[in-house]
Amino acid sequence: MKAKKVILISLFVSVALIVSLLEYYIPIPIPNVRLGLSNIIIINSILLFGFKETFFISFLKAILLVIILGNPISFIYNFSAGFTSIVTMYILNKFCSKYLSLIGISVLGSVSHVMVQILVSMVLLNTRTLINFIPFLGIIGVFTGILVGIISNYMYKILRGNYVK
Repeated sequence: MKAKKVILISLFVSVALIVSLLEYYIPIPIPNVRLGLSNIIIINSILLFGFKETFFISFLKAILLVIILGNPISFIYNFSAGFTSIVTMYILNKFCSKYLSLIGISVLGSVSHVMVQILVSMVLLNTRTLINFIPFLGIIGVFTGILVGIISNYMYKILRGNYVK
């Protein structure tokens, strides 16, 4: 692997981790809801590197969050939902990018992330009542996906034009 690629991947892990940590301090009136801004890094990783590197970045971020925050159960949520989101966005980017913009791919990745977190919660808490939150959290996922998609578009143009050739 080239040194430039290793450095960029290391930077992506660092920035994704920092953004994830900072999100805990963004006041949102809905408990445990985050904007998912680290997905900006994940989307750009899919575009610049591919699936394997993106998986590595997401996995490392999830492990480091557990180490820093000391909440091992969060790994189950973060990793399972993150993995599903990566697979969704990777497949959509690879096969549907003619029909979907980066914003659309981001929205579908965000919604898949929310759905998996609800399913994991249902399994861990052994309850079906959380299914009632799907419409509400799905709508939030659409809006956060739009935000992440817009920012990802700008970031990708900058990275592609200046740092990755």
